Amino acid sequence: MKTALRFPALFLLAIPLAAQIPTDNSSGKPSEKASIEGVVKAGPGGEPLRKVRLTLRQVDGRDPVFGTAGAITDAEGHFLFKDIEPGRYHLRADRNGYLSQDYGQRGRTPPGPGTMLTVERGQRLRDIVFPLTPTAVITGRVVDEDNEPLVDVAVQALRYTYHRGRRQLTSARMAVTNDRGEFRIHNLGPGRYYISATYTAGIRSIATLGERTIIAGQPIPEQSYAPIYYPGTIDSTEASEVAAVAGAEVRGIDIKLVPTPAVRVRGRVINTATGRPARSGTVFLMPRDVTPFMEGAPQGRGSVHGEGEFEIPAVMPGSYALVAELFGQGERYSGHVLLEVGKTNLEGVTVIISRGLPVTGKVRVEGNTPVSLNELTIEIEPRGPFPAGYGTQLAADGSFTLQGIPPDAYRIRLSGTPGDIYLRAARLGDREVLEAGLDLSHAESASGPLELLLASGAGRLEGVVLDERQNPASGAQVVLIPESSRRDQSALYKNTTADQNGHFTLSGIAPGEYKVFAWEDVETGAYQDADFLRPYEGRGEACKIDRGSAKSLQLQVIPAEAAR
Repeated sequence: MKTALRFPALFLLAIPLAAQIPTDNSSGKPSEKASIEGVVKAGPGGEPLRKVRLTLRQVDGRDPVFGTAGAITDAEGHFLFKDIEPGRYHLRADRNGYLSQDYGQRGRTPPGPGTMLTVERGQRLRDIVFPLTPTAVITGRVVDEDNEPLVDVAVQALRYTYHRGRRQLTSARMAVTNDRGEFRIHNLGPGRYYISATYTAGIRSIATLGERTIIAGQPIPEQSYAPIYYPGTIDSTEASEVAAVAGAEVRGIDIKLVPTPAVRVRGRVINTATGRPARSGTVFLMPRDVTPFMEGAPQGRGSVHGEGEFEIPAVMPGSYALVAELFGQGERYSGHVLLEVGKTNLEGVTVIISRGLPVTGKVRVEGNTPVSLNELTIEIEPRGPFPAGYGTQLAADGSFTLQGIPPDAYRIRLSGTPGDIYLRAARLGDREVLEAGLDLSHAESASGPLELLLASGAGRLEGVVLDERQNPASGAQVVLIPESSRRDQSALYKNTTADQNGHFTLSGIAPGEYKVFAWEDVETGAYQDADFLRPYEGRGEACKIDRGSAKSLQLQVIPAEAAR
C-alpha cells in the first residue's frame, strides 16, 4: 500500500531577452536533428566562462530525466548541443560562485523561469549569449548582552514569496555562527533579505531536505534568547531589509541577542474519537511566521499524561502552531491550534485531536482514451496555509489510498495528466467535490469512495506576446487565470514562458472562462493574490475555452516597471 507524501511547493520567474535569436539552416539539405550553441559569460557583457555545466531539458518530456543532455563550456565559454530532437527546451547552467540559472532567468531573488528555446527539425540555433549572475554574500556577528560571541546560532536570510496566494517570509539560505560568533551566508541571489538569528542552545545536526532546513538541538533553558530579526526586533514586520548585490559581500550585519525569560504553555488534549481527554501523546510547537519551518528547532515539546494534561516549559515569545499527535493501534490522531506566546505563561490551552481519515478512491477515464494511470499523482491540499498537502501515486488500475489525513477542507489536484486530458469531475459518495472542495472536517464526511473522472478534449491556447514596440517579447511569463468564482482552485491556473520568438503554448486546459496575462517580470504565484491582481484585471485578455478547442491569441506584455 502506498503511503501519503507531503508536497511543498516551489516557483520561478521570466526575463525579456533579444526578440530573435539567429538561426541557420541554409547549408544544404537540412538534417532530421537540430542543434543549439552559444557562449556563457560572467554577467551581461562579461568575460566568457569556462567549466560551466549546462543541462538541456526537453519541456514536453513526461519523465524529468528523459530528453536531458549535458555539456561543459570550453576555454572560450562555448557550448554545443548537437543532434537533438526538435521541440521545446529549457537550458540550465551551474558554476561555483554564480547562481544556478535557466537561460533567460533574471539574476535576482526569488528567481524566475527562463526563456523557453524552440527548435524546429534541422534547425541550428546559434549565437546564444547566456549571462550568469555572480552570487552575493552576507556576513556578520551574533553576540550576547555582554558583547561576547554566541556559538551555534542559526542565522537565516529570509525573503518574501507567495505561497497559495499569500505573501510570507521564506528561508532562502542559512548559516551557523562559529566560535567567534561570525556567520557567512553565501550563494545568495541579488535582492532584499531579512536576517534572523535563532539561538539553538547547542546544535547537534543540520540537514537540508528540498527547501526545508532541519535543525536538532538541546532543550531551551528557563532563560534564553528569543529569535531576533536584524537589527534587533522580535517582530518580523519591524525588521530592516538588507540589500544583497551580485558579486558583492555585505558586511557588518551584527545582531545582539538579549536574554528573555522563557514562559510555560499548559493545557489539555481532547480526543474526539473517545470524547475524553487523551491519556498519551506528544505536543510540540512549530514557528509559523516563516515558511518553510525550521523543523526540529528546539522550540519546545512535551508529553500528554493523566487526564490529557501537557506542559511545555521554557518557550520563547513568538507565533506558533501547537501540534498534538497520538499514535495507537495503527491509527494517527492529530490536531493543532495557533498560539501567540508573549511574556506571560499560557494556561488552559485546549487542543482537539481527531483520527486521521483514510481516503480511498479510483480515477476513471471517460471513453477509450489510453492513459497510463500509474504515472499520475493525486494530491489534496488544505485550503488554508497550514499544514502541508498529501498525495500518492495511482495504481495501474487508477485506485489509490491516502491514510491518516487530518480533518480539514481540501482541494483536489491530479498531476501528470497528458496534454489532451483534464479532470472533468470528482465525487465523494453522492457529493460533487471538484468545485465545492473536499470537506473532511469529520469522519462522516469522508464516507464513500472518492471518484475522479478524466476526459479527453482539454483545451489548448497558443499565441505570441509583443512588447510596446510590437516586437516579440521573449521570456514573458504567460498566465491563464480562471474566472473570479473559481480562483481558489489552484489546479486551474496555467503558466508558461514565451520562447525566443515570443511564442507560447498552454495545454491541458479545463473548459471554462479565463483571462490571459503576459508579464515581462512578475513574481511567481503573485497572480494568485487577489490584492496583487486587482490593478491588472483590465490588462488581461478574456478567453473562453470549450472542450476540445484550440485558440490563438496575441498578447501585449505588461512591462516590468508596471508590476511592482
